Amino acid sequence: MFWFVLPMWDSDVTARAAVEQSVASNVGDVGTGALMAGVQGSVEGSLRGAVSRYGFGLDGSYERVFQVSLDSARSAPSDSASARLGGGAGWAISPVADLSMAAAGYLATRLGVRADDALAARDPFLFGNRLQYTLSGGPALSITTSRRAAVRVGAGYEQAGALSADDPAAAGIDAHTGRAEVSTSIDVGPLDTLTPELRYEVTHYYHALLDTELNRGAARVHAGEALLAESHELTRNLSTRVSGGVTVASPPPVLASRDAVIAPTARAGLTYVAERYRLTAGYAYAYTSLGPRIGFGHEHEASVEASFRPVRGGATRDLVVTGVARLSSGSAPVAASPPLHTAPGSPAPSREGSLSTITALAGAEIAYPLAHGVALRGGVDLEYVRAALDPAPRAGEAGGSLRSIVSAGISGTLSTDRHRTLRRDPDGAWDDERRQAMIQGMPSGRWQPPEPDRDRDDRGGVAGEGRGEPPSARSERGAGAPARSAQGGAAAPGATR
Repeated sequence: MFWFVLPMWDSDVTARAAVEQSVASNVGDVGTGALMAGVQGSVEGSLRGAVSRYGFGLDGSYERVFQVSLDSARSAPSDSASARLGGGAGWAISPVADLSMAAAGYLATRLGVRADDALAARDPFLFGNRLQYTLSGGPALSITTSRRAAVRVGAGYEQAGALSADDPAAAGIDAHTGRAEVSTSIDVGPLDTLTPELRYEVTHYYHALLDTELNRGAARVHAGEALLAESHELTRNLSTRVSGGVTVASPPPVLASRDAVIAPTARAGLTYVAERYRLTAGYAYAYTSLGPRIGFGHEHEASVEASFRPVRGGATRDLVVTGVARLSSGSAPVAASPPLHTAPGSPAPSREGSLSTITALAGAEIAYPLAHGVALRGGVDLEYVRAALDPAPRAGEAGGSLRSIVSAGISGTLSTDRHRTLRRDPDGAWDDERRQAMIQGMPSGRWQPPEPDRDRDDRGGVAGEGRGEPPSARSERGAGAPARSAQGGAAAPGATR
């Protein structure tokens, strides 16, 4: 279609579809198990001109749940669905300046939330089915100031909530966030890049966790962050990035102290890219959002993502194995609800309690080629979410939720570009100019909408792009054009994602 309307523009459209059957096992969540059968599909396209570019991506799945819970008192969802929609646009407004816009949307039922859904919000205190959503987007302006320096200014907005839920109190808007950032990247040598950055965000929670009895209410948190990051290219295939700084945030709304929270921020990441292999790993510590239904707290997060093609040769190019694992641990102060009656002479109960959360996610997928554009797929998805309150609520602890989903199916791909019917090598989406552009924040990043001239990676993200990562000046010169980052800070809140 694009060829007839705009014959001078470079364009392509790729569509994928799969028939899939899954088995889900749940502990302490929506039941003891379910058998699901359904379809998956995706469409992505791009349009590129001399000074502008546009792109979109849409993927989703629907599965019918046939097996209900063995516990008749616990309702199991009858449908499993998820959808992601993203779009991006960019314009070269001058030889040294580039303006971009990006937007992303996410929608999923409880069983539709998978390990690689980075925009998914997970509340350890919610059970049953819930149709949740996340919307995000924003503009970014990148300016090449010299041969060794580039500046990026960005802004973003995000909203998270649910359209419906088994618990009526869990429906509606959970939180919305506005953020702004400015950063500059400076090449200090042939292998090193320094990136000072300032960020500010304000988050308004409608259902923040206020005390140990699970009472919720409104809260607003302002947070500013100053970071200094250093990227170093150890070899042509191996890059590292470390950053450190400080976060200053408004105090929790339920505590007596009105002093601002001052906390350190530290991140470290590693990227290895070689023929048929790609690996990213990292660790981060920050005072940040623990979830749109929890609030701010201290968070440790570690992640590993890998993709490799174990067999050489064009006939087995679609034989690709991908995997992701994430572990996060968060803690936050909350108010402690004292008992109504205490024994005479007993000490006064504490008026401050604590919340701790643990989220562990793992997912893997393998695709085996049957014919050109047709492949068998199999995968496994694991999720463990747990929260603990001290002192424990009178109703008892919520406990943990453990879920596993094993799936198998067959997929087909059609594209106006025949090369896109084959899966690229894991290193194919990382050109030489972006190898050292380490992801700022967690290497797992956040799900990003596709942008033209960006090759999507194997798990639905945009390869080589991080959460608001400003391109280095070295990458600017290598590309021969201003930076093309369309990310506007569209990050999902928190450790219980």
